[in-house]
Amino acid sequence: MISEEIVEKKIEDLIKNYLRNSISKDELTFLKRWVSSKENERLFKNIVSKYYRDNAFDTPRALELLESRIFEEQSFVQPKKNQFVWLKYAAVFVGVLAASYFAYFFNQSPKTEFPVNSITLEVEGVGSQVLSSTVTKDLVGENGEVLAKQTGNALNYLDANNGGAKVTYNILKVPYGETFQLFLADHTHVYLNSGSSLRYPSKFVKGQAREVFLEGEAYFKVSKSKEIPFIVRANNFSTEVFGTEFNVTSYPDDDYDKVVLVEGSVGVYDKGDRFDEKLHKILKPKEIASKRIGDSILISEVDVNAHIAWLNGALFFKNEKFKVIKKKLQRHYDKIIVNNYQALDEKRFTGRFDIETIEQVLITFQKTNNFNYVVKGKNIIINP
Repeated sequence: MISEEIVEKKIEDLIKNYLRNSISKDELTFLKRWVSSKENERLFKNIVSKYYRDNAFDTPRALELLESRIFEEQSFVQPKKNQFVWLKYAAVFVGVLAASYFAYFFNQSPKTEFPVNSITLEVEGVGSQVLSSTVTKDLVGENGEVLAKQTGNALNYLDANNGGAKVTYNILKVPYGETFQLFLADHTHVYLNSGSSLRYPSKFVKGQAREVFLEGEAYFKVSKSKEIPFIVRANNFSTEVFGTEFNVTSYPDDDYDKVVLVEGSVGVYDKGDRFDEKLHKILKPKEIASKRIGDSILISEVDVNAHIAWLNGALFFKNEKFKVIKKKLQRHYDKIIVNNYQALDEKRFTGRFDIETIEQVLITFQKTNNFNYVVKGKNIIINP
């Protein structure tokens, strides 16, 4: 067992390991006993709250993943090996911790509680609201001024009556299984993929760089301006353009951030800098820039179609490992996939799927690989 004195000194790290689902059986046993104290329970809530504030991640989505993990672990009612038995007990504890965080978060937050799978828009000074893809309406600012017009699954800032309004920042969040379009005030057209968020101003200030902040994946058709650059800030690097079309992928759980250029040219550089053509990378059409934290930016040629097929609702894999494909399937179909067949993760696949269900996709993979899977609601468990 773990020494309590050692763990108590690093209790914050232990709780973070729990939230990241990287906690061991012994650590979980200790944490269950530790959190039973009222004083420790308060500390636990504070650490959890701080963790979700410091990590750019949708809290309701995180809670949903925790709940899904409970369900998934409880589904192992007849474990094949002894090492899985403890999962049933872990699930009970996860339920206790998730419930305590639910109570803490919603008792402390004055914001409206939204369904997890909703498209939401947070407007500075106004708050958050759900965007239904079946309505047409005006979106207003802090003083009642019209900031944008929503028509179905698109927000349009082009004709918004905000000429005299101050610059306010908005955050658009798109859940798994959904996509959304955005027309910024400078006429730039943005397509947001599932599991993505974009922070952007309601209008751009004349003479200043046009900056937006992306987490996830988006396709940009940037309105041309020779004088005013357009900058996309992502996790690991920034992309600066004057007018072009490109795709940026920057999911927190991916190994690499990527920029694929479709037409025009873009400069790619470390996110804290500004572009310098003598120091930084310049992409040509059909090239991809990729970067991992701490590494240099790599440039190579690429099949553009594999990276923008999602714009037409399709999935395109070209010689990709299943562990990468799995993440794309989760985002596209709004599923949680648990792969217990480790050898499958390293196998590579090429293919395209347009209207297939997730089950039809998995059946296709089964044709060349011997595995089974079980569907339990939003959870898919793959076994050898």
